[in-house]
Amino acid sequence: SAAGAIAGAITDAVSRLCAIGSTGTLQRELEARWLQKSCLRVLPGAGPAAQATAKLFAAMRDAFDFQPDSVRNQFEHLLSLWRSQVAMVADRSVGRCEDVDESVLLGTALGDLHAELLDGFLKWRSQLSAYEPAGVPSREPDQLHQLAGIQRDKLSGLVDPTSDINDGDVTLQLSRSLEEVTTFLLVWGEAGNVRFMPEVLYFITELVLAADGPTAERLARSASGEDRSSHFLASVVRPIYNAVFDELYDEVSVNQANQKDTKKLHHGFDDFLPPNASNYDDWNELFCDPERLVDGILLEGGARLFEVPHSERFAALSHVDWQASLLAAATKTHREIHSIWGVFASTHRVWLVHSVLFFLGLCIVTGDPPSTISGSQPLFGHATLMRFAAVGLVVPLHAVLWWSARWQITGSALRPTWRECAMGLLYKWSVDWVRKTCREPTHKSLHMLIFSPPDVVALFPLVTYALLRILDEGSAVVLGLCIVHFVLSLYALTHLLFVPSERYKTWELSHVSWRSRFVRYLFWLCVFALKFIVGLQILGAVDDALTGLQIARPGQEPLSEVVQVYFTTNWWSNALLWLVMWATTFVLFTADTQLWFTLCCTMLGVLTVLKQRGWQAHSVCFEHAMSKVPERFSQKILYYAPRPPSTAGKEAANFSSNFPFMWDRIISYMRYEDDIDSHTMSDLAFDAKSGRDNVLWEDLHMPLQATAGMCAPGAGEDVAALRVKLPEVFRPKNASETWFKTYCMQTDRRAPSNADVQWRLAALGRGLALPMPRPYRAPFFPGLTVLIPHYGEQIMIQKKELFTKDERNEVPLMHWLKQKYEDEFLAFTNRQRARGVEWPIAGDHWDEYTDAMWDKCTAWATMRMQTLWRTVAGLCYYHPALQCHFEAQADKNSSLSKEGIWDPSESFTCLVSMQMYKFFDKIQLEHTNKMFDKFPDCLKVAFIDCKDKGDAAESDVVHSFQERRYYSCLIDRTCATEPDGRRKPGFRIELPGYPILGDGKGDNQNHAIPFMRGHYSQGIDANQGAYFEQMMMLPCALGEFRSNKRGDGLGKRIIGFPEHITSDIGSIGDFAASAEVAFGTILQRSYAVLGARMHYGHPDIMNKLYMMQQGGVSKATKTINLSEDIFAGMDFTLRGDGRQIHHREYFHLAKGRDMGFNAVLGFFSKLSSGTGEQILSRQTFRLGQVLHLPEALSFYYAHAGYYVNQFFVSISMPLLVFVWLLVLLSDCDETFLAYQQCQPGQKSAADVMAVFLVACFSWLVLLFLVANTMPLFCELWLQVNLKAAVHKFITSIITLSPLMFVFQAKTIGHYITNEIRFGGASYVATGRGLPTERRAFITKNSNGAFEGLYLDYANIAYYDGVMLLGGVIMVGAAGGTQLDDNAASLLRWTWLSVVLTIMSWLYAPFIFNPYNFVSKHFCGDMKSLFDFFFKSSGKNWNAWYERTLLKSRKGVARSMTDVGFFIAVLFLTAWYSLLNLKAQALTNIFSEIDLLNYLYAAILLPPFFGSLFYCTLVVLVENLAGCRTIAKAGLHTAQGWARERAEKAAKKAATACGTDAAVAPEKARTDLEQAGASGSGGEESAPDVASDDHEAVALSPKAGRPKLRPARSRIWADGVPLAISAIVVMILQIAESCLALWFFRWVGWHKAFLAGLILKWGLTNMCLFLAESILLTPHCLSVLTLPLHHWVRSNRIARDMLVSMVIALPLLPLVFLNHLNDYICPGCSAHQLLIYRDPGTVEREERVFDIDPDADDAEVLLAVAPEPESMPPPTSSKPAVPAGSASAPFATTYGVDVSPAARAGALPGVLSTWSAAIFGGATPEASPGGAIGRSA
Repeated sequence: SAAGAIAGAITDAVSRLCAIGSTGTLQRELEARWLQKSCLRVLPGAGPAAQATAKLFAAMRDAFDFQPDSVRNQFEHLLSLWRSQVAMVADRSVGRCEDVDESVLLGTALGDLHAELLDGFLKWRSQLSAYEPAGVPSREPDQLHQLAGIQRDKLSGLVDPTSDINDGDVTLQLSRSLEEVTTFLLVWGEAGNVRFMPEVLYFITELVLAADGPTAERLARSASGEDRSSHFLASVVRPIYNAVFDELYDEVSVNQANQKDTKKLHHGFDDFLPPNASNYDDWNELFCDPERLVDGILLEGGARLFEVPHSERFAALSHVDWQASLLAAATKTHREIHSIWGVFASTHRVWLVHSVLFFLGLCIVTGDPPSTISGSQPLFGHATLMRFAAVGLVVPLHAVLWWSARWQITGSALRPTWRECAMGLLYKWSVDWVRKTCREPTHKSLHMLIFSPPDVVALFPLVTYALLRILDEGSAVVLGLCIVHFVLSLYALTHLLFVPSERYKTWELSHVSWRSRFVRYLFWLCVFALKFIVGLQILGAVDDALTGLQIARPGQEPLSEVVQVYFTTNWWSNALLWLVMWATTFVLFTADTQLWFTLCCTMLGVLTVLKQRGWQAHSVCFEHAMSKVPERFSQKILYYAPRPPSTAGKEAANFSSNFPFMWDRIISYMRYEDDIDSHTMSDLAFDAKSGRDNVLWEDLHMPLQATAGMCAPGAGEDVAALRVKLPEVFRPKNASETWFKTYCMQTDRRAPSNADVQWRLAALGRGLALPMPRPYRAPFFPGLTVLIPHYGEQIMIQKKELFTKDERNEVPLMHWLKQKYEDEFLAFTNRQRARGVEWPIAGDHWDEYTDAMWDKCTAWATMRMQTLWRTVAGLCYYHPALQCHFEAQADKNSSLSKEGIWDPSESFTCLVSMQMYKFFDKIQLEHTNKMFDKFPDCLKVAFIDCKDKGDAAESDVVHSFQERRYYSCLIDRTCATEPDGRRKPGFRIELPGYPILGDGKGDNQNHAIPFMRGHYSQGIDANQGAYFEQMMMLPCALGEFRSNKRGDGLGKRIIGFPEHITSDIGSIGDFAASAEVAFGTILQRSYAVLGARMHYGHPDIMNKLYMMQQGGVSKATKTINLSEDIFAGMDFTLRGDGRQIHHREYFHLAKGRDMGFNAVLGFFSKLSSGTGEQILSRQTFRLGQVLHLPEALSFYYAHAGYYVNQFFVSISMPLLVFVWLLVLLSDCDETFLAYQQCQPGQKSAADVMAVFLVACFSWLVLLFLVANTMPLFCELWLQVNLKAAVHKFITSIITLSPLMFVFQAKTIGHYITNEIRFGGASYVATGRGLPTERRAFITKNSNGAFEGLYLDYANIAYYDGVMLLGGVIMVGAAGGTQLDDNAASLLRWTWLSVVLTIMSWLYAPFIFNPYNFVSKHFCGDMKSLFDFFFKSSGKNWNAWYERTLLKSRKGVARSMTDVGFFIAVLFLTAWYSLLNLKAQALTNIFSEIDLLNYLYAAILLPPFFGSLFYCTLVVLVENLAGCRTIAKAGLHTAQGWARERAEKAAKKAATACGTDAAVAPEKARTDLEQAGASGSGGEESAPDVASDDHEAVALSPKAGRPKLRPARSRIWADGVPLAISAIVVMILQIAESCLALWFFRWVGWHKAFLAGLILKWGLTNMCLFLAESILLTPHCLSVLTLPLHHWVRSNRIARDMLVSMVIALPLLPLVFLNHLNDYICPGCSAHQLLIYRDPGTVEREERVFDIDPDADDAEVLLAVAPEPESMPPPTSSKPAVPAGSASAPFATTYGVDVSPAARAGALPGVLSTWSAAIFGGATPEASPGGAIGRSA
């Protein structure tokens, strides 16, 4: 033992000596970084501060073993934060027009930084220390922290005048503040994924601050000298990470093919996380609750960590059992349950409002019930007062549902036992009694769950209403009891609706002024007033319809009569019809709220603009904003720049002296970008001589006045003055001139013709007219980092994408871009030629371009596509913009303004988080290095590196199921380039494990956040851009965060800005861009007023310090946080404490969006799925409870409510057609009227429904379209003029935008409901290429699987579209159109809506599909369709069916408990009761027929007997013949799925129990085979589905296939073709249905016959649904189920054959018309005009001739005369444009590309082209924009 002690002492001494040496080196390095590179070095007190800070960082690294690179990185981070805070402190003096006292800047800034950065930590620690069992001592401000006893210096020489204590205490206070800031930054910098849990970081920070010494493990690790993880990472962070990883994942393996990582979720976690699985929020909330925290953190021996003395807890952290401490059962607080309970829990207040209004309106329109003959009271009373008292029953019913929903979504950590619930109830009612008699209830019963006094009161209306019904209505006590009933109901209603719940508040919400709250209540009062007034008309129409139909009305019937007749068929049929009609009406009643909300938001947005402009409507409508730009730019942007002095006798300039130089720099950027040409540049600039073509990148970085060429002053004038001429663009124009030029088609010749430049100038003028804060003055700019997450997005366009010549003769993408940006390409050409570069005059002879020219072309094209380069280039304009501010209006008296001190890089960083940089290919690395060369000062790249985990992995606690170590790295221009082209990282920080545990983007942002600099961050996507003139407004935008003093909380903000959508190409692109414009401007403007605006990722600017305190700029739990950005805004709102989210519109960025039909809908599918998960999250749930009612309603309808409403709108049409049919077919037939219980004088059902539909629905679709277009219409009116708004509206209608909107609503509704029910949300990479690719109706891809438009949307829209079409046909057959002229005319809007919906659901994808109606492509589609159904006996269809539809079934239990199943049963019951009534009447008529009872049963049974017998016979014959049938394939696929699930479940159970995991799967396989799964032998691939509608990749082979006997003939090898069986099955089922129902037809009951057909169809679908679910259960996997497999597949393929035929046949006339169009007018395609808003042009026939110049007769010989192709095949590999398209004016080859013999006598270049034009080639007029036209 003595030897051991001596060895330990020696080891300790050696390690400390080594540490001293490393500490000194690191300290000197850090100190040099401050004193040599930071601009803070010139401030008073910088030297001692640098020494003390560097020594503190180095000592912390030594004591706690932080990673050296992490320490260096956080030291730089602290310097940037400190400098940023210095700028804000100095700005306060600038704002008071005082000189900046630099002696106090460092000290005051440190105090402010401590207050802001550790605001959350200090409050958390205060709460923890107040909880006595935690044993955390109170904060002692007069003492330094222990920090393991490290040696550090106090901060001396710093002054903080804001402190009210003496100088000595100020030094101590600042030193303590520096310690706490340093500790938090170091802990935060190494936390990795633990950063998503900020309170966990607070916990670790507190333990580090209180630690009394380094641990033995730390000293041993330092002495070991091995290449291992640091002690802090391995012992503190990584164990927490491992517990997080184990909760969700099995392993992370390496794909040997590409060396990329592949993560594998636990079994059953693929679609969505189970409700009881914990996530970051659950674990973080454990550390938010002191009581649970103290009880929950356990050491390995079972003891509690908080039983250890506080100063020793950090040393004990390495012994915490995090697996037990973070166990889901102990930490789960909110269950993300995928059911209707999860939705109702989050949105119950929304449904309560609608329920109360609905039943209130119902009571108003129904009136008093008629008196009964017996004098009995109706069920809901006779008097008006009694009728309205029934509305109070909504409250207790809602309360019970609300309690049930709360119980379902509450996690086990907060779900109390029934005993605790009872104690909690007693505690609420009698605190004193409980305290005296029993233990005080635990936190669970107080925080949660069931009862509180208002909750119990909510049940009292049941009692009071029962008493009211028992008492006689004429009794004297009834009035008093009614008053009590109403008071109790109103009290409970007020509690449920208007009182925010305190039990779900973890933090206090931000204060809202009474004015804002009044506006929000008034807004919703207007919304519900409009809704209620219109709703009364709807409810009245329904009541009139029920009265006209004379059916039973349960609410107005006496209970005694109901008891007598409730069991009769007629009463039940009427009651179900009554229920279905009112249920449908309730759906319609709730569906229109979103539409009224949107319209009112539009009006509110207009009023907000007027308020921003001082209620000066004339300035909004008539002001010429550009004429005000010089003055406003000088007043608001050049706030500190000097004004030119006024001179007697001369007009004084109303702008700053520096404005001309600044403006000319803006115009120079436009010229460099080729947005304008030199002539336009001369017109727009002050310096007319600046209009030159050779604007270089270097010119844009010269000092502002270095390149100025203003006119020299005249004789006798001030030599220092410059003479400038105001550009024409600033000439004032009155309202008359503006109106005349706008509406009389007069264009301003001096105005730029480029539409993008027009928007930029208009946006600048419009933005400067809005209020904006005072800008920061240079050099006192706070720091900003732009964060751009990047995965695989394109960096730059390559030549092969722009121009490729192949046998398909595709028009190059480069030519498409040239025509789209014709004027910009001409400016680009002129600029290149002006630089002395040899450049082709004929711009579109692409094969004449050299590689050097193509480098320039690719750069030009890159800036016009949605590329990362364009994003980085635009955002890096911040850097020169800040430099221009510095040159124009810097505070030259500041020491920071001295030459060589301040640089824009101190204030701005562009950080690209390139997740896959390590796996970049050569081209990607080259493009990345080009970006570094282009933007060397501000661009940095963060990426994830990895290597094998090595031999020390176990001791370093690297997760055993991960094969690598991972590092977060930072590179920039200064980093050395390695031989493979990659750069050596400047910082390389080891991560605790694989960092991408979520869906990708949030984790990618999180790993890069430690490399961000400054106070503020801006999240940007990789498809955005920016403009230099907008970047000049950055100092004003940062002024939004300005605080007046320490702790005022004004910096706790997220500031949102609008975007300029640049991808409005084609009709679909324009629709998507228009929707984005409306959302980003007028709607977000209204949402901000209503308190409903959240964070949407881009281009919001956030206070990074407060985002760090809530887990980052986004969240990253797998599946739940698919829409990662908005959760940051929701958390920001929930944390409250003065946090605010604002929207400002003076600042813009550019944004690209999806432009193709599939891409746009793919984007909305991702949003919808993400919203489905969002609505189930704790953030949505808690915001729904803690916000006041107006904010809660606004939040719902601004986010999840929009998507839910799209579902309601999409189902409204099928619902109404269903009710229409139900009412029509319940009407009496023409014979045997006495037996049908027809009432005398009963109105025709057709007439009744006509009136009903006119009142209920005719306006709904119209309102839907108006609500979708009105925001954009008003915004364009405000931004441009009425003419532009009307033009946009008419254009969108003509190009069939209603079809797009209706189909989009259907898609959104499908995905959000599927996500809520089944899960499966995943990130969808939609792609943002040009909309030029034709997607086939159906075709086989390169992988051998079928794909196409039909398979994309069959389950989403086509099935429902055909069903709706069938319903409409049935309506016609049932007499729904047999109306008088007046009623028929009233239904025109209803029929228009029906036709619009059917056309959209069935044909919208094909109408908006480029080149869809080209005959040769359509013929190919039909051939592929035939192969899909008939080739290989239908195996192609079966493979698609299994991977997309069948596997999505979740088993019988899950299917039968789904809400969709209950709704289907309800409506099927309505049809059943209707037909049962008819059948019973039939048995009464022919009661003497003995076999009628059998016929009665046949009428009501599903028609599957004949078809199932046929399938059994087919299967028997096929088995005897030894055929390889699809039924067998389906059976073995199901067996494979079941075997795989069983093996995974067994393996998981074995792992959990500690048994042999290798034996468990074999046992599970044996059990499965014994249960009935037969067959073994060969293997078959079991496909997996990524979503229930889209194609997916296949899993590894799992399912075994039996060895079959060889077939007797090749014809019978695959058995009976499935398509043939489908036809036979359909014929048998139709025949069986008609045979069973023919008796109705025989007696003349045509309506009963039709109703029977519908019932048969519904029963068949229900049986198919249940059969599909049954076939996947483990007990139904034997060969006995083969007939059922065959029957199910025959029915399903029959459905697809029918639906595809219904879609394809009507397309044939359009194909013929398109062919005729091409024949008659080949240069004007109607379809291309619809899609691209350009009719197209005639393709150029390029003909090559041999010319003999020596011939006397100038003989010209035709060498090559290729036949022109009207339409080449479209491509799916790249976005090349087929010839003849609207975007491509010519096709075929470019230049002369013929054999050498043919070229022997040809003249090169332009001569060949002119020869082709002269001798029969295309004319210049036929090819506008082509080479010929430009040459001419």
